[in-house]
Amino acid sequence: MKYYESHEDAYRKMKKNNIPSWGEFCEQSETFEDFYMKEYLVTALDRIKLVSNARVLDIGCGTGPVSCFLAQQGYRVDGFDISQTAVEMARTKAKDLGLDIHYSVDDICRISSTGSDIYDIVIDTHCMHCITYDQDRHAALANVFRLLKKGGYYIEETMSIKDPSLWTDEGRVDEQGIVWHEVKEDYPYETVRFENKHWICTRRVMHPTDLENELKQTGFILEHIEIHEDEDIEYMADFRAICRKPMFD
Repeated sequence: MKYYESHEDAYRKMKKNNIPSWGEFCEQSETFEDFYMKEYLVTALDRIKLVSNARVLDIGCGTGPVSCFLAQQGYRVDGFDISQTAVEMARTKAKDLGLDIHYSVDDICRISSTGSDIYDIVIDTHCMHCITYDQDRHAALANVFRLLKKGGYYIEETMSIKDPSLWTDEGRVDEQGIVWHEVKEDYPYETVRFENKHWICTRRVMHPTDLENELKQTGFILEHIEIHEDEDIEYMADFRAICRKPMFD
C-alpha cells in the first residue's frame, strides 16, 4: 500500500474512540467545528467572492470538518479521502447535521474521475504535505488543475520550512524536506530501506519558494501568497496560497 495510505490506522483509532476530528486526535486545541484552517479559509473565500452555490471539492477531507463548514455556507460540496474509515465517519457526521455532501474514497494522485472542468474551487485540507515524492505531487496538482473549471480557484494551506536542518520534531528530515520515520520490517505500507533500517515518509515540508514554483509549473496563476509563522515551532510556517486556473489555454 502507498505510504500516504497509512493515515487509515489513525482514523480507525479515532472511530473506535469516538474522536471526531484530526486536531482532537492529536490533542490540539481544534475541534470539528473550529478546525485548524478555518480562519484562513474564511479569508480566502472572502477574497474569491464566488456565488454561494458554487461547486467545491475538498481533497483529503478526513472526517469532513471543512466539507461540513462549506455546505453550511451554501456551497455544493464533494469530498474525498484515501481512508475508507475517514469517509465513513464523514458520511455519518454529514447525515447527523442534515447536510447534503457527496463523499467518496479516492486518491488525488490516481483519481478515478475522468472528467475535467468540474469545480469552481478545490480546497486542500492539509493533504499535499502528506504527499512526499515529486512524481506523486506532480500527479496530484495536475489532477487538481484538470478538475477545476477555467478561472476556478485552488486554495492551499500546507506545512513549510525554510531550513530542514532545523527540524527537531520526531523522525528525521532530508534535504528535500521529506520527513522519515523508522518502522519495523513488516510494516504494511510502502517503505524505503537505508542504513539497514526500514523507513516510511510521512510528510514533505518544503521551502516556500519551492512550493510557489511547483504551483506555477502546474500552470496556476498565483493570486495571493502568505507565510504564516508557526506560533509553537519557530522554524515552521504555513504556506498559504490562492491560485487560479487561467481562463484561456
